[in-house]
Amino acid sequence: MSKGYLSYFVNDVKAADQKKIGVRFALCCISNDVPVTDVAEYFGVTRMTVYAWFRGKNNVPEKHHSKMQKFIDKLS
Repeated sequence: MSKGYLSYFVNDVKAADQKKIGVRFALCCISNDVPVTDVAEYFGVTRMTVYAWFRGKNNVPEKHHSKMQKFIDKLS
């Protein structure tokens, strides 16, 4: 398990709908210890928004999909 993410959060992500790009991106970030703060800064959103994406609660705007998919492809 990642040292940067709490176990209950990782469990929430693993239980979320993995068809959603935000959840797939979360799993990649968790396995590679990419901090939520870095993701938020990169996409110009708040950490709360990133947490919602990661849990599949909010849909990731289409404009971010290609950046996320490139990251997933590179690190998976």
